[in-house]
Amino acid sequence: MKKDRAMYKKVPAMSPTIVHDYLREVGRAWCQQGVAIELGSWLGATAMPLLEGLVEAGYDRPFYAYDRWEANKAEVQKAAIGGVHVHVGQNLLPICKDNLLQIYGNLRMYRGTIPAILKNYPGDPIEICIFDAPKNNPVFSGAIERLSPYWIPGVTVLGLLDYYFYKNRSGEKRSESLAPVRFIESHPNSFTKLAEWPGQTSSVFFRYEKKL
Repeated sequence: MKKDRAMYKKVPAMSPTIVHDYLREVGRAWCQQGVAIELGSWLGATAMPLLEGLVEAGYDRPFYAYDRWEANKAEVQKAAIGGVHVHVGQNLLPICKDNLLQIYGNLRMYRGTIPAILKNYPGDPIEICIFDAPKNNPVFSGAIERLSPYWIPGVTVLGLLDYYFYKNRSGEKRSESLAPVRFIESHPNSFTKLAEWPGQTSSVFFRYEKKL
């Protein structure tokens, strides 16, 4: 499986249109029970359709976004393919923020290393939780440990956008990237699969049904 790559309204993305469309539907289905949060927002291409759906649903709470927002060589190349020119080490938070502010104003954006920066999370119940960066342990497990106490049984949508990322890797790196799969498989009664697109994207969405 090739790494997902697309554009969303002139913003370079690492996920395809089918995921953007689904994120918009997830936002539209917001039922006023919790906030939306994304780990790994990069330039905002996945948060944007989610926010569009949330705005349609009348979302009136903070939107939380966490990322290191420091461009590395691979991100510089990916951004350039989409016509956005950044340099290694550049703080990408202002670019992401400008893109999101076109849609929604109540943003809580934190720059730093996940899961350490999640200490800033205030503990609001979480209705929509998108993992677009954490895929290896201990980062993945650390983020789960910090946020899962605020998930709402029967309500929370968990989007693991790199669920099948391990298929791109081999050896030890493949094993490390299996963290999301192993987590879900170790809690078979806690999640219901909502959507996946085998062969098209590494993303999978789940409903959190029962406490871990």
